[in-house]
Amino acid sequence: MKRLALALPTLSPLGGGVAEAARLHVATLSQAGLEDISVHTLDPSMEKVDLTKWPRATIWLNRTFGPKSYAFAPAMLVSLFRARPDIVHVHGVWQFHCLAVWIWSMLTGKPYVVTPHGMLEPWIRARSPGLKKLVSRLYQDRFLRNAAAFHLLTEKEESDVADYRTGQPVAIIRNFVEPFASDGSDPLWWKPDFAGKRIYLFFGRIHEKKGCMELCEAWDSLSASDPDFRDNSLLVFCGWNDGLTGFENRVQALAAKHSNALFAGPQYGPDKNRSMAKASFFMLPSKSEGLPMAVLEAWAAGIPSIMSPECNLPIGFERGAAFPTGYTEASILASLKKAALLSEQDRAEASAQARELVQSEFSADRVRAALLDLYQTAIAWKAGKK
Repeated sequence: MKRLALALPTLSPLGGGVAEAARLHVATLSQAGLEDISVHTLDPSMEKVDLTKWPRATIWLNRTFGPKSYAFAPAMLVSLFRARPDIVHVHGVWQFHCLAVWIWSMLTGKPYVVTPHGMLEPWIRARSPGLKKLVSRLYQDRFLRNAAAFHLLTEKEESDVADYRTGQPVAIIRNFVEPFASDGSDPLWWKPDFAGKRIYLFFGRIHEKKGCMELCEAWDSLSASDPDFRDNSLLVFCGWNDGLTGFENRVQALAAKHSNALFAGPQYGPDKNRSMAKASFFMLPSKSEGLPMAVLEAWAAGIPSIMSPECNLPIGFERGAAFPTGYTEASILASLKKAALLSEQDRAEASAQARELVQSEFSADRVRAALLDLYQTAIAWKAGKK
């Protein structure tokens, strides 16, 4: 294998963890001595994209047509032929890039590897069922069944792809994150009177599945019943609202009632790390995840997480880097109460465990070696099917 292509919906951080995981794959695979790495995307806007963070990669931006929820990019098929990859790594499903890669594979006989990023789990399949049923019938089921291998992020995903496996190899390769660094400056949302408070940070896409509204309800209940918690805690949401109706108004109501909540909006580049550096706990009471990059980034910054089992990182609980919660108001309330009782020594120990966990289990070298091995296995499997 000399030439590798990656196909994904967008390079923008607005695409969430999929884009970041793909960027990190490119960063580590660029050290593997490949002749060429090309990246093919459906989104030509490049919103919030820093191309300096995609080193040594040829970027193909393909013009799209149609609705944003399902955009067509016929030029992606052309870009794949022009890039001449030996194998394509597909990140994410349900969108047109899967169709383009499937057609490319049928015409060339070359293999592709699929990373679903948790998009095949039951909670996701139940969203927009009509559109997903149509896409499945038109091509996605055949696209998945003709994959030469599956790259999974968690053991749980094995059941998600079971219906589509036709003997293909499967590898569980977790994401990794880069070392954390902050310049020591305050984030734009910071105020002097926040000093000394415990900061509970949510960072990422504001979406129904992330448990944001339930977190607000639990925060309201605890702040109303515990003045000490109310006066010494701050809930900060950093991210962009992806269709969660009423979210901004709910946070404003919390701020007006308790003076301990704010919505800081999206944070990129240095602002992201400045926000992370202020956090005491990272909140993710999610209902559905693949493997959330934001949790790994928080651990790299030494921030213990309060997260649901649906984040698919049980190792965080095992190693003391995370504290469990559910995604209902009652379960989040209970987890907030427990977190409030932790001493500073308890939190410092959890912080140290978080950093050590990232260093030992989520390294770039480990991911690079595993991906290269999977690509060779997929190529051999495809050759054996011919």
